[in-house]
Amino acid sequence: MKVLYSEIKELVPRLKASPKEVGEALTLTGFMMDGFTEVSYKGKKDYLLSLEIRQNRADCLSVIGLAQEVAAYYNLKLNIPTVKPISKNTKKLDIKIETKKETKRVLAIKIDNVKNIESPEWLKDYMSFYGLNSAGLLVDLSNYVMMMTGYPSHLIDFDKTEGSICWSINNSFKEITTLLGSVTKLNNNEIIIRDNNSVLALAGIIGGKTDSIDIKTKSIIVEIAIYDRSIIRKNSRSLSITTEASRRLEKDLDPNGADYAMKMLVALILKYAGGQVASSLFSYYPKKYISLKIQFDKELPSKLAGIEISPKDTLRILKGLNFQVISKNNKLTVTPPTSRMDVSLPEDLAEEVIRIYGYNHIPTNETPCLEIVKNITPKNIVLAEKIRDVLTSLGFDETLSWPLTQKGINDKFNYSDLKEITTQNSVNDLFPHLRQSIAAGLLNQMTEYFKKGVEYIDIFEIGKVFGESGKNYLEHESLGILSATKNNNLPQFKDKVESLLRLLGFENVKYFESKLKPRISNPESCWDIFVNNQNIGILYKLTPSETKLNIYFAEIDIEKITKLLTSVDNNPVVELTQKLIPLDVNIELDEKDSIFEYLDNLEKKINKKNIWSINIADIYQMEEKKRYTLRVTYEELSDKEAKDTHLKTFGSNII
Repeated sequence: MKVLYSEIKELVPRLKASPKEVGEALTLTGFMMDGFTEVSYKGKKDYLLSLEIRQNRADCLSVIGLAQEVAAYYNLKLNIPTVKPISKNTKKLDIKIETKKETKRVLAIKIDNVKNIESPEWLKDYMSFYGLNSAGLLVDLSNYVMMMTGYPSHLIDFDKTEGSICWSINNSFKEITTLLGSVTKLNNNEIIIRDNNSVLALAGIIGGKTDSIDIKTKSIIVEIAIYDRSIIRKNSRSLSITTEASRRLEKDLDPNGADYAMKMLVALILKYAGGQVASSLFSYYPKKYISLKIQFDKELPSKLAGIEISPKDTLRILKGLNFQVISKNNKLTVTPPTSRMDVSLPEDLAEEVIRIYGYNHIPTNETPCLEIVKNITPKNIVLAEKIRDVLTSLGFDETLSWPLTQKGINDKFNYSDLKEITTQNSVNDLFPHLRQSIAAGLLNQMTEYFKKGVEYIDIFEIGKVFGESGKNYLEHESLGILSATKNNNLPQFKDKVESLLRLLGFENVKYFESKLKPRISNPESCWDIFVNNQNIGILYKLTPSETKLNIYFAEIDIEKITKLLTSVDNNPVVELTQKLIPLDVNIELDEKDSIFEYLDNLEKKINKKNIWSINIADIYQMEEKKRYTLRVTYEELSDKEAKDTHLKTFGSNII
């Protein structure tokens, strides 16, 4: 967007800043000055500033919009030119709007007996500043108003039209000859302005040759229309036509501002080209745009900028940008002008305050006093990172695999009562199902390692697993851990799994024989993992494979342990006033009885405050029973008190 310094000075009369300073101020507020040229305008020395408008700021693609920014920056008053109201006429225009969803507003009026003479020199010069050739008085005035207000307009030679004028979606015209004489192929989905016979314009982009203004034009229809900006952008890109009009209409242009632009254009046409208003003003405005009221904290700009911005400055800046502000109970209710359709959040308002206050006021040699924001990272993600750290320290490598599996894989590894989920339009027909366990991916990775001669394999993966329950599709984040070695070392694998759980903060880890055992598992070595009496996963040894390795696998539901950790006391500090006293005892149980259920019942009998730990020290297989050697470690008891408690609990089984 280009703007003359004299125009800004006219709209902001008390402006004392030099042209260069104004350009630098606009750069600081977000509109980078990429050109600064000394020119002659109306017989006087002037300066042309060129600015990049990258934001969704249709208002700043106008002289008035940029002058508003300058006035707010320097805390000065903006004087917008007054325009005469349009004289009334009772004759109605024959206009139809079929694009009701795509068109936000249309204003149109007929003016008769105009004279399309050559433009005055000041207007020709003005057009040249924007790289536009003078096309006669009427068109030049239309472009002048677009530069001043930001609103494109279209002039139609009324005598060249046939029948009613209609806004519609193109479904019959194959091409259009534009004002520039070029023929453009159409795609049958553009918004067009048409009469009964031909296309008059590509709406919001460019006019057609059929109804173009020339030296013989006597009667014109002036129209200003606002559209859904996405439609204009789509049509402009698909047809490879970018104009000053399309640049503005593919941004959020305020429908309410069209009234001022229409009044200005009609007044200028009557002043310079003569003529009379020959119709009533046609207005299509089905849904009036009203600005949102935003509840705003005066302190928010300071919190986000990290520097002190006083409430007084905040109010001054918002009002300077033409925002309506109501203050109540230390809170502000702010209503942006309808021209600022880009402002809808408190953070948007804070940005407005900060940029006008000046990013240059934020010190570069000091640490900003920023408010510590609330940590919104989900707890399961934090826990997953900690799991990665722990397993890495225990010698495990992380792997990643697809969540999709081949047919029959879930039948081998699933240990839940959930059904398998089949994907639609799978990216690979060989992998149509979502996995129900991490095991398959880890097993595939283990096989690749084994082929490369790796003998001791410790790997893990964190990822989603899926299942169907009734009509519901379920998923949760899961941890899979796999160890493979030539040695039969299940206790060592269990120790690593327990080490992970204890380092995460769990103490009461138990194992019970699995109720649902995967087909791939050894049914004699398959246990459900319990923490605080809740099932969190499974641990098992796989059936022998072709690799002849001993393979152990554990899977833990990360979402379950995340919830459990909220109720776990992770205080690692323990004060011991007396020594720990370990005492052993032998327990004989039938094959069908679970040692873990026995331990669970045992803990209910013993006073927990005197128990440091209960561990299984040894297992001896008898003919019909198993003998377990338990090591019970007591705390805060004397030797005699510990032995008395032990004897009372276990009787003659004491070793």
